[in-house]
Amino acid sequence: MQFNPDFIKFLSNYGIIIREDDLYHYTPFSQNPPQENTGDLVACPLLHWGWLKVSGEDSKKFLQGQLTCDMASLTAHHGHLGAHCNRQGRVIATFYIYLRDGAYYLHLPSASIPLLQKSLQQYAKFSKVSIEWADRDLISIGIAGKYSYKPLRHYIGMEPLLPNQQSFHQDLYVHRVPGTVDRFVCSARLDSIIPLWETLITQKATLANESIWSKYDIDHRLAHIRPPTSGLFTPHAIALPEHQGVSFTKGCYTGQEIVARMHYLGHGKRTLSYCNRPLDLSYSPGDTLLDEQEKPLGIVIECYVDFNQKTQHLLAVLQ
Repeated sequence: MQFNPDFIKFLSNYGIIIREDDLYHYTPFSQNPPQENTGDLVACPLLHWGWLKVSGEDSKKFLQGQLTCDMASLTAHHGHLGAHCNRQGRVIATFYIYLRDGAYYLHLPSASIPLLQKSLQQYAKFSKVSIEWADRDLISIGIAGKYSYKPLRHYIGMEPLLPNQQSFHQDLYVHRVPGTVDRFVCSARLDSIIPLWETLITQKATLANESIWSKYDIDHRLAHIRPPTSGLFTPHAIALPEHQGVSFTKGCYTGQEIVARMHYLGHGKRTLSYCNRPLDLSYSPGDTLLDEQEKPLGIVIECYVDFNQKTQHLLAVLQ
């Protein structure tokens, strides 16, 4: 994984940093998760997310033939949720895609970037495109809550108003993430991220570890594919069309025939559902979800552990 060591050092002033399994884990000094009265402004570093950059004169045409979203609808001010599928119509990876400085940037869980990069590169042999990890100096933080717009207005003058909208000021890019909670991904180099983080501290933001981002996704029924679930499910099984992550009018792309057939002839038996479980049995993405009789129900996609309530909140594809 790619990390900016100076950002890791900076974060250590505001919490505990542990490196495990090639990932950094951040825990704020105050370990209480955001509650109703503290969740109006929440900030967390997105250390487990990264950027894949696709550039070159054929990049738009190439991606149009590989992604579920319509590249024609992307602009410098509007991004999209999307996915890349294999020939069997199963999702290799999900992501948010944005256009900046003539290149396309895909934001997704870092562990999925090598899988997506490898899969795209096998189709890119005859296209003038470059597919690479974005600069490790591109740092991302998440801001969420009712008052999440305040530090953005203070720092860049305004916030993106619509889901998937993008605003930018100098080298700071701000993307509004769809969901029931107002939230934004802010990405920039260190010299722009530090003043924004300090603005958040000044405005009494509740600092949180990255798991809170999964909670917001679960609340919005928004599933992200990671390596343990890559290649297992169609876009319909993870409710991607419900979040406008699939275009049914754009034409052909890898796996399109199967995805379209499911859309017009039936979605299949698998459905994305929310459920919760006690902490006596720990779940992670890719694990088999069990019922009370320990019979398999489906596969876990997203999980968030609420230690105060002693509950696991899960999104799972049920059989």
